[in-house]
Amino acid sequence: MQSSTEVTLQDIAHQFQKQLPQNIPANFPINTHFTQVTHEENIRTGLLALVEFMHLFYETLAQNSTQYEKPRTPSRIGKPASLAVDFPFLYHAKSVLLNIGYHSTLSDDALFFHGLKTLTPIICCEGMEATSKISLPKLMGIIHFLGDCGFYFEGLEANCLIEVTYPDNPNVLIGLKIMARAQRDLKWKTKDEVFLRCNFHALA
Repeated sequence: MQSSTEVTLQDIAHQFQKQLPQNIPANFPINTHFTQVTHEENIRTGLLALVEFMHLFYETLAQNSTQYEKPRTPSRIGKPASLAVDFPFLYHAKSVLLNIGYHSTLSDDALFFHGLKTLTPIICCEGMEATSKISLPKLMGIIHFLGDCGFYFEGLEANCLIEVTYPDNPNVLIGLKIMARAQRDLKWKTKDEVFLRCNFHALA
């Protein structure tokens, strides 16, 4: 990867956008680990919906990158770009999406989970939780960004049972839940960002 002083958040967003799958086979194989959530037809439909959402996610991030760009520090000059260190907004937004998908219950075109603290763990690419957490102000900024991408959150003020919907295409919620499980349960050792790339091969 290029030096952290050369790569911008807009560059990273477009790089991941280009890595999203195209021409996904109609009957790609699915492990029974995922059919515990819903049947195969729903999983395939959900994945397609999630890929479409992630295109929007990256495009929205690229268009607003200056708002979410982290200033470079002298210590990063000449070093390879790191998602966690140099692009924390994207890294944390990924964690929030993973936490929503992984810790929620899917019911009637909505995901439900308990309390904002559910969303604060930082999830590394291997699917493990880091020791640090996302602060509440940063979390609310990410929730606002996800709102710009079409997500709706109900119950944030009460901080109790929170409902998440995606009215433009509720199938996105299925894809989110399935790919969150793929990233977290399979414990990837290759440091592969399965979720950010919507790598459907992981579902096999």
